[in-house]
Amino acid sequence: MINLFDKYDAKSSDLKNSLEAAGIKNTTVILNDDGFLFDGATSPIAFFTGMYDVQEKTPPKFFNEVPTPNYWEIRGSSQSGEIFEGYKKRAEIVYSDRDEDYRIIKEVKWFNDLDRIRQVDYYNKYGNLFAKKTFSDGEVTLTTFLNLEKQEVILMNHITKSIQVTYEDKNYIFDSYIDFVIFYFKCAEFNLNSIYYNSLADPFFIVDALEKFQDSNSTSHVLFWQEESQEMPGNMRSIIDSDSSITKKIVVQDRDEFVRLQNQTDDQNILNYLGFIYQYNENTDMSKSAYILTNSDNVERLQEIVNGLPDWKIYVAALTEMSDKLMAFERYNNVVLEPSTTIEDVHQRCEECSFYLDINHNNEVLNIVRREFDSNKLIFAFDNTIHNRLFINEDNVINHESPELLIHRLEAASRDYATYKQELTKQRDSIGQATVAEYRRILI
Repeated sequence: MINLFDKYDAKSSDLKNSLEAAGIKNTTVILNDDGFLFDGATSPIAFFTGMYDVQEKTPPKFFNEVPTPNYWEIRGSSQSGEIFEGYKKRAEIVYSDRDEDYRIIKEVKWFNDLDRIRQVDYYNKYGNLFAKKTFSDGEVTLTTFLNLEKQEVILMNHITKSIQVTYEDKNYIFDSYIDFVIFYFKCAEFNLNSIYYNSLADPFFIVDALEKFQDSNSTSHVLFWQEESQEMPGNMRSIIDSDSSITKKIVVQDRDEFVRLQNQTDDQNILNYLGFIYQYNENTDMSKSAYILTNSDNVERLQEIVNGLPDWKIYVAALTEMSDKLMAFERYNNVVLEPSTTIEDVHQRCEECSFYLDINHNNEVLNIVRREFDSNKLIFAFDNTIHNRLFINEDNVINHESPELLIHRLEAASRDYATYKQELTKQRDSIGQATVAEYRRILI
């Protein structure tokens, strides 16, 4: 039994964690391996290169550890890095987006004299170079994957679409990515009687291709649908309409989407609804404390909030230095400013503060809304600043022209611990929290 995910994003992670919470512990296979898979996951690339099979788990590379010629200069900010030969920019460093990583190398994009990308080097979570992507006139032509001895073991030709693999001292050539993955399944000797997949792209085509090898009576593949549609996708329709499909169930993970799809088919047996089983901390107390994490000094209605909550503690933090506009709030006794905060400090504030205010403009920082939800803290937002609507109760999204309403809602929710706990329950219920019993009833 395996989970087959196109990529390991938030929804794939939530599905894996929900399955494990329900006692369903499949091997997780990620098709697009960026070198930073969680421990225990695998991929076709990882299997043939062995890049995670290291005896000594070395740390990832810091931005200034890129090998460069003598006298070249590496510069880094909190967002990215650059490599210069004199005044000429030769490369751009892309950082890992894992929360715990700080200026850790994920990719290095090398430029030619015309400032076009000529090659991209990929580093993994152990600091090893595991792949190179080659470009010609701005178009990708070849991707090579390296084993721990820096030997090329996989070559993906983007012109011919062919894939060459060296495995156990033999060379194999495949005309399609699907054939390559099925070969990988055979080499890895997976039990393929039950595949849980969450995409109608490559994972669907791979499962569909297995139909010629598998008896539909002995399989129980499940499509977990995590997207939104107005009309039922054609690939999903083909599953429902086929009497011999080896996909036996379609599990829709959004309530509104489930209703839309139900209205488009007469076969009500194959469609099921399951939210996620979210894991969150238990709170034992509540305080009048709110946290704001921002990399912008444009924090909606901050002045009114500070004035309206004089007996609160409002923590405003940034991963960078703060502008004079924010630093001016130092004069208020109920405000604590934390410029150049660390990830460890963010973790601590998530645990200490009972409320989070998603009221900063520009980008969300460190996936903070989800982090606060997992910390079981009550989240409020303005309608023009909200970053992750899924994890915020709609009643707690306030019109930005009515900051007094936000202040009133915060005061009401902090009236006592029982009221606070009721609001947290509403927050969890609003996202469609599922139970272990529901997962086991539908899947086992």
